[in-house]
Amino acid sequence: MKSPVKINLRDWLKDDFKNVKNILLTTWKSTYTFIPEEDILFHYKKFYSDKELKKLFNSKSVTGIIAEVNSIPAGWMKLYEFIEEKRFFISSLYVIPDFQGIGLGKKLLFRACNIAKMKNYDKVWLGVMKQNINALEWYTKLGFVFTQEEPFQMGSSSIMHLIGYKSLQ
Repeated sequence: MKSPVKINLRDWLKDDFKNVKNILLTTWKSTYTFIPEEDILFHYKKFYSDKELKKLFNSKSVTGIIAEVNSIPAGWMKLYEFIEEKRFFISSLYVIPDFQGIGLGKKLLFRACNIAKMKNYDKVWLGVMKQNINALEWYTKLGFVFTQEEPFQMGSSSIMHLIGYKSLQ
């Protein structure tokens, strides 16, 4: 008999930088097979060094959430508040592949929606790489509508990014 799965969502801590990096790199290499690994590593080193993570951690516009499964860090979500644009944005939502399919992503997404509602936003926005079909289908199933397309640069690779929202009414 399988032991019960205990899922915990919590705000990230400075001590989580190593966990965040592991979640990102593991997930990116598995999911973004259409991007050369050197471009993934370039993006990772440029935007997720300890120095850059510290800037994110200290930013009042950013919220980071760690998802744990039986006390093991298994997912990470980064939320941005764009005050001038009045937009609440999920800029990252990653679950390590071995932990996908148990509801972790959905719990993170619902947490983002609840935070947005508490802050009086009526929509949650996000971007998904057009070639990430599994994620696009998942977000669409959960009520996201994609309305814009723009390039996203990862190293020397330019990938089309679909921007969409979910209404919170």
